[in-house]
Amino acid sequence: MYRLVLILTTAAACAVWVGADAFAQTNEFQLPPVKLKPDRPTKVKPIPPTPDDRETPKETPPAEKPLKAPKKAPPVLAKPAKTPRKVPPTGAPAEPPAKLPGPAKSPPKTPPKSRAQAVKEAEEFFGISKEKPVTPPKDSTVTPADLPMPKLAVEPKPKQPAVLAVPGKPKQPTLPAPPGEAKQPPRPTDLQAETIEAQIGPTVKMDVAGLGEVGLVEEVARIRKTYGRALKALRDFYTERGTVHKLEWITSEVTAFEKVPKIQYLIVPELAGPDLRPTRSIEAADQLYAEGVHYKDYPAFPPGKKGYLKIALEKFRTVIEKYPESEKIDDAAFRMGEIYGGWYFQDFGRAVQSYERCWQWNPKSEHPALFNAAKIYDEKLKNRVKAVELYNRVIAETADEGRINEAQNRLRALTGR
Repeated sequence: MYRLVLILTTAAACAVWVGADAFAQTNEFQLPPVKLKPDRPTKVKPIPPTPDDRETPKETPPAEKPLKAPKKAPPVLAKPAKTPRKVPPTGAPAEPPAKLPGPAKSPPKTPPKSRAQAVKEAEEFFGISKEKPVTPPKDSTVTPADLPMPKLAVEPKPKQPAVLAVPGKPKQPTLPAPPGEAKQPPRPTDLQAETIEAQIGPTVKMDVAGLGEVGLVEEVARIRKTYGRALKALRDFYTERGTVHKLEWITSEVTAFEKVPKIQYLIVPELAGPDLRPTRSIEAADQLYAEGVHYKDYPAFPPGKKGYLKIALEKFRTVIEKYPESEKIDDAAFRMGEIYGGWYFQDFGRAVQSYERCWQWNPKSEHPALFNAAKIYDEKLKNRVKAVELYNRVIAETADEGRINEAQNRLRALTGR
């Protein structure tokens, strides 16, 4: 079996070799010609020359070096002749040896000059001479008239400011200021005053003399309302005309004016005074008071609660201002005190003022205005005298035993009795 496989393998190999040789001899097994690109010419490298064809380089004669000038010999200095040494005769005394010259001595240092000597030399150099005071001799009698007069120091005169000359008007002579008085600053001329007034503009002077606090506060409130109405009227005017850029200006100014806090320097209970009395029932006042209580007690979260309290204050303020004879004025004053003394406003001064108007307008009011005012003076304003006074009034004028006991305890803590 092994031999059969070997024979078949050899026969197959021979057949393959014979077929390959026959196929190679035919023309089908020819490679295609190689095409060269026309724009890339073939580069032929030059054949280097043989050693026989190379040119032998010509020998160039060496360049002649320039001759150097002969060096000059240094001059020979003649040596001084040696003097023969004298030999002293025998028995004669020997001469002392000659002294060699030593180092040169530096000039002696001059002592430093004193300050007075330096000043004196400077005065002599610059020609400054100080006159010494003349002292009279002891034996002679000299009067003060015989002594020379001292020289007075002349102060430089200050330069006067230039004054603009107005055409058509003669210059006014300037009179010298009397001695001992300070010179006044120069006043502006008519031309200067006119130019300043033209740049600044005329100022409107308001006659507010003698108005007092109430009058000035009312004037501020009136001008504030007038300014706000004028701004809104101008905004409506530009809206109707369709002036876009001016409408943007006035809108921004109105927005800024509305954001400015409108401070009430005097509240209505303070302006009304202590002489009001609740004498009759007024239906409109009762309605406003009920609306104010509704907004005051309206449940809301802190961001919106303060807005409702402001509306309630406006309702109570209207009751006192528009209906001063209503039975609700003392109630409105007490509610205003609660709002001002609460957590959202904490305006304890106005709270005490509102409580005070409550018991002034109605001494028999059912509200604890005296007790609340005493607690604010005691705990918030730290006014011990006023707190003791009001606590005593609470004990004397109030029928509530709980408030009386608390007032007595606070009096013991404040006074020690």
